[in-house]
Amino acid sequence: MDIEILYHDKFKFEQEEFLFKMYLNRITKISNNLISKIKAEKISDKSLIKKIKLKKGTEAIILLDEKGEKVTTEKFKHLLFGTSFSKILFVLGGTDGFSEEIINLSNKQISLSKMTLTHSFAAIILLEQIYRSVTIKINHPYHRA
Repeated sequence: MDIEILYHDKFKFEQEEFLFKMYLNRITKISNNLISKIKAEKISDKSLIKKIKLKKGTEAIILLDEKGEKVTTEKFKHLLFGTSFSKILFVLGGTDGFSEEIINLSNKQISLSKMTLTHSFAAIILLEQIYRSVTIKINHPYHRA
């Protein structure tokens, strides 16, 4: 499984960027080949539409949006490992959300919380949930639900 994360806004505080990178590293180290590649990239709206159009049909395109489906950790794990796609593209929207065009190109929209989160917190929570899903899958003690 390959995972790519695209986001619009920059991290405003170095502590947020530190946590983001920490979870990226944790996922890489523990994934046991469940996740062969994970990368994150800051992207503009214009570039995002081009990239999504190129990947449509070959990758699961999942938008993180406060109006999306509320998912539990268990549902999120199934979203990662229960798909027929070998690549997943997660997209975090900007302040104004997503255009109709981007929504129509996506496979799914999910919400990480009923509350509105800052862009950087959403990115960190997404990575933590990816990490947690991997630990559940490999029976690592990190997740003790």
